[in-house]
Amino acid sequence: MPIKERFYGESDFSLLCEQSLKNERLRQHHNIHTDYSDPCQRLFVAMQPRSYVVPHRHTSPAKTETFVVLRGIIGLVFFDDEGQIENSALLGPNCDSQICDIGQGTWHTAIALIANSVFMEVKPGPYSPIETMDIAPWAPSYEASGIGEYMDSLYSHFGQ
Repeated sequence: MPIKERFYGESDFSLLCEQSLKNERLRQHHNIHTDYSDPCQRLFVAMQPRSYVVPHRHTSPAKTETFVVLRGIIGLVFFDDEGQIENSALLGPNCDSQICDIGQGTWHTAIALIANSVFMEVKPGPYSPIETMDIAPWAPSYEASGIGEYMDSLYSHFGQ
């Protein structure tokens, strides 16, 4: 029989944050959906400062994405097609906004401004890895040098 209810709270987020500290990418996710074919992909992500999420978009297939920051502060940065910052926002329980709905095809990245930040991400399924064309060509790849300098520029945008 399928599980009808599942509950999540601070102890779950604390464990996820501990795991993120041990992960070389300084983030850890926990899927709520039970299968990658689920029509609604739902997950929690614990993120530490200096975790690099390469700027990306979702066009293949086109998907919206919703962030709900549950703990800490996440900076979201939105770019134009040339990599210039178009908009940014601080999200968190003590910020002006806690939730952001990101439109299809919008270049974006997220950075943790406080240790042990946790957000929930929701987007249409089924899961599909980000296509090469949806990874920003103007930002360092995960394997490239220059990530530190690029991240410095993102943090400086938020006065850090």
